[in-house]
Amino acid sequence: MESISVIVPLYNEKESLRQLHAGIVEELKRFDAEAEIIYVDDGSTDGSAEILEEIQSFDPRVTIIRFRRNFGKSAALSAGFHYSTGEVIVTLDADLQDEPSEMHKLIERLDTGADLVSGWKKERRDPLSKRIPSKVFNFVTSFMTGVPLHDMNCGFKAYRREVVEEIKVYGEMHRYIPVLASYRGFLVTEVPVVHNQRQFGTSKFGASRLLGGFFDLFTVIMLTRYSRKPLHVFGVFGLTLWTIGLGIEAYLTIGWFYGRWIQDRPVFILGVLLMIIGLQFVLFGLLAEMIAYSAKREDDYSIREILESRAQMGEDSAVAPSLESRR
Repeated sequence: MESISVIVPLYNEKESLRQLHAGIVEELKRFDAEAEIIYVDDGSTDGSAEILEEIQSFDPRVTIIRFRRNFGKSAALSAGFHYSTGEVIVTLDADLQDEPSEMHKLIERLDTGADLVSGWKKERRDPLSKRIPSKVFNFVTSFMTGVPLHDMNCGFKAYRREVVEEIKVYGEMHRYIPVLASYRGFLVTEVPVVHNQRQFGTSKFGASRLLGGFFDLFTVIMLTRYSRKPLHVFGVFGLTLWTIGLGIEAYLTIGWFYGRWIQDRPVFILGVLLMIIGLQFVLFGLLAEMIAYSAKREDDYSIREILESRAQMGEDSAVAPSLESRR
């Protein structure tokens, strides 16, 4: 069995930490593998740090990462990924809404060939004010990205090591890790998991994150689909606006030939404005193409494996150098 790293980002969750850790420890007994548990304290101010130190005193597998202030979940996950050592990485929230005893479902799905397995809170135990925006968010995200997950933002996930090594998480991009992984060619899937009602404290996320989430969605779409061809998106907008403006001016020009004056018609100014803005969009796209072309990227692809024939690995190594010699 491969080694396992369990990463728990948390912010002011002292009431749930002992129960959560007990659940993780019990679940890890299922696996005949080395394991580590990494708690990333994202600037807690409620005494969570003291509880974590107490837990670490009787469990040497625990590593604590403490931030100087609250940097957000993406930063916490990024730090956990960086300092983890396991070949299989599991993330879950610290509020006990994720059930640690469900961890084996995610890991077993990895064993069938998946690279990233996301939990699906099929029966969500949250108030209606959170469930409805979440459904809208997940539907729009799945539709616009082509990644067919029911619960994109679920914090309960399992990853293979190579996924977290290739995916860079920043800002609020943690909710789009499955999209970024799918773009890199990793197999992304989901399994239904139990979702509990919150027992302690209150949710740290408000309705304002919905708007920010959609802005992040546009960022992800640009990064995944158009990072190497920005003109394709800016050019479409620009040509569309320019064509509309040209149509307006053509209509007014035809009217002018029939004696209709155009200098006092506001639509004339609108047509000119649309043509100018459309041209600016196209020029902006061309500049973005030049920047993308000049930017040096060493990881614009993702290799699953390299297979060499026996002849290449044999005596004729001078003509066909081995993989090791090419590294």
